[in-house]
Amino acid sequence: MNKWNKYYRIAFWGVVLTFVIQLIVSLAVDPYLASALTPFYTVWGIVAVVGWRHEHPRR
Repeated sequence: MNKWNKYYRIAFWGVVLTFVIQLIVSLAVDPYLASALTPFYTVWGIVAVVGWRHEHPRR
């Protein structure tokens, strides 16, 4: 896979950014507040699936 499509890139960087923000919030503020960011992981999963469907459409 030489060039990722834009959905894969958005999903990857979204997961990385969410993880970093979650880590910072859990250490600096409150671990329970950081759990509010957990639902975003499913959003990034859905974005990756949309990218897969764009790359491999049904026939």
